[in-house]
Amino acid sequence: MTNVDILKRKLSQIQKYFAILRPIKKYEKEKIQKDEIIYGAVERYLYLLCQATIDFAEVVISFANLRKPGTYSEVFEILSEGDGLISHEISLKMKNMSGFRNILAHEYGQVKFEEVYKILTKDIDDINNFLDEIKVKIKLT
Repeated sequence: MTNVDILKRKLSQIQKYFAILRPIKKYEKEKIQKDEIIYGAVERYLYLLCQATIDFAEVVISFANLRKPGTYSEVFEILSEGDGLISHEISLKMKNMSGFRNILAHEYGQVKFEEVYKILTKDIDDINNFLDEIKVKIKLT
């Protein structure tokens, strides 16, 4: 499997997770907060979305022969270095998203609903902006 095939497969996964989360964004805030099944699904699919986006970015780094990252947040730092495959602004937003992924993965009981809701309803668009920027730079259609 080529890097392009891997990138397209990761994009497909990312689109799948967006499709699952999109209708939930329309739910009332209280419904998401009070329904443990819905809230659990939101956390899980946000985690999967973040992880798939990080995986996508790591493949881009490999494809572009850039230096190897030591952490998930460093992935996005590397992509913005030099001429940059992404802007510094998007890099910062995606570093925050990778931090959120780490909280979901390692501090499950300490995740604040307000943060999850903000990611779901607002910050999730940062992933689309990241993908839009990077696809243009690497000429991925």
